[in-house]
Amino acid sequence: MVLVLVLFAILASYVNPVVNFFDAWRGSHDERSQLEALSREHSRLVAKAASLKNPDAASEQARRLGMIAPGERSYVIRSPGH
Repeated sequence: MVLVLVLFAILASYVNPVVNFFDAWRGSHDERSQLEALSREHSRLVAKAASLKNPDAASEQARRLGMIAPGERSYVIRSPGH
């Protein structure tokens, strides 16, 4: 009976470290997925920074936003019926 209690106490002492190990293992997978997402974001931002080094990038971006250069006229083209 004493041996069974000792064995149970030894097994109980291993439960907490095993639980901590699995928590750390799950956490490492979460961290790895976050690292991959951040790496993709970094690559996207590096590509955007490289594209902004183009001298015409600012004017192209302004055109996409609907801005016009000084001295230009803006026109709105509407479809018939509107």
